[in-house]
Amino acid sequence: MLIDGKKADEYQEAAIKSTKNTLLIAAAGSGKTFTILGKLEFLTTVLKIKPEEILLISFTNKSVNDLKNKIKINTDIYTFHKLAIDILKYNNISYKITNDNTLEYITNEFFLSLDDSILITKILKYHSFYDYQEFLKSKSYEKLKKIIITFIHLYKTNAKTIENIKNIYKKDTLLIELIVRIYALYQSELISSNSFDFDDLITEATKYVNNYKKYKYIIIDEFQDTSLIRWNLVNSLRKATQAILFVVGDDYQSIFKFSGCDVNIFLNFTTLVENSTILKLKYTYRNSQELINISSKFIMKNKKQITKSLLSHKHLSKPIIIKYYFNPKKALANTLDSLKNEDDILVLGRNNFDIKKFLPTGCSLTNEGFIYKNKFIKYMTVHSSKGLEANKVILINLENSLYGFPNQLINNKVIDELQTDDQEIVYAEERRLFYVALTRTKNEVFLLCPIMKKSPFVKEIKHLR
Repeated sequence: MLIDGKKADEYQEAAIKSTKNTLLIAAAGSGKTFTILGKLEFLTTVLKIKPEEILLISFTNKSVNDLKNKIKINTDIYTFHKLAIDILKYNNISYKITNDNTLEYITNEFFLSLDDSILITKILKYHSFYDYQEFLKSKSYEKLKKIIITFIHLYKTNAKTIENIKNIYKKDTLLIELIVRIYALYQSELISSNSFDFDDLITEATKYVNNYKKYKYIIIDEFQDTSLIRWNLVNSLRKATQAILFVVGDDYQSIFKFSGCDVNIFLNFTTLVENSTILKLKYTYRNSQELINISSKFIMKNKKQITKSLLSHKHLSKPIIIKYYFNPKKALANTLDSLKNEDDILVLGRNNFDIKKFLPTGCSLTNEGFIYKNKFIKYMTVHSSKGLEANKVILINLENSLYGFPNQLINNKVIDELQTDDQEIVYAEERRLFYVALTRTKNEVFLLCPIMKKSPFVKEIKHLR
């Protein structure tokens, strides 16, 4: 089968022609977008499905716009939030979208008016948010506020109820009492102003899917990053319209748990969706076989990732190059010098601020990178790089430290319990993030690692090469 003049491989073609509810596991560089385009062509030209009977969902405005630029038919291509907005509009539901800072404002106001300092003191001491003596000096509640705001966001995107929360935290009534009070104030503010936050948009829209457009096919891109309320929305729509569901993603690349995404929805697809099947794209067209072999062994240290046997026609004897350093600025400069004839270089960090430590002397940062010896070098976090690729990739800050890679910041235990995931081992999501970093390269990936305090991930990779 030809898509835009290119022939689909046998696994892509099987996915394109599948007419059942299907989970397509598409590893890095395996032609995910190509297969989605092929699916749309097959539906409209072979099965004669009308474009308006197909819904395509992706996760960001950028990815939606990228798909719109590639797709020639006039079908609905939405983010989950745009879908929710369209459903509410279709049903003549009036509302406003609250300011992004409303919850933060409510939380700050609550603390300013709070006179129960004994309660706060007990909570801070019990949870050890930070050095207690420092708190006594500064009287700062900032870290506690951040925990509360994060908790409320995750609480809503995980479709929890107050009863759920009280059952989970029976032994931790002080903090939950505080959270419930702030949550109640927040919800009261939303109701009084007839406003929704982005989670409310999706939850509210789910109530109205019976009175909406009648789709025959629903296609979801990046399905591994689905949250529970997003899944409830699309699953309710699927049932209301009797649509066939075709979802595409890769559990190896599920890296947004901090925003409420739940990889278990991906892993349990055939349990959640009746008469469904799992297909896999087997060939990768980006990475060498040697890099695939190493990165696959590395990611499978996570206990419940889905095993994949990936194949590549590309071979490189040393796809992963570890470079140890004393001086981070010199390490990056030397690596860039060794790639002076290469124009397609991507530098990745675990955190936005990592580059400041590595930026070669005399260089200054621009919005997305820096100029080094008259050449623009792109820099971004690994999270931001998902879906991208480059001829050469340099990964920095591979240090065994709090903000290194793996990042060792530990969530407060109340947030960890809210996101309970029995598949997780230590640094499971950081491991998936590291896999994403390794697989951005078309050729070699350079790991810049300090001689002292080496990242445990680098130590593992060294033994897997």
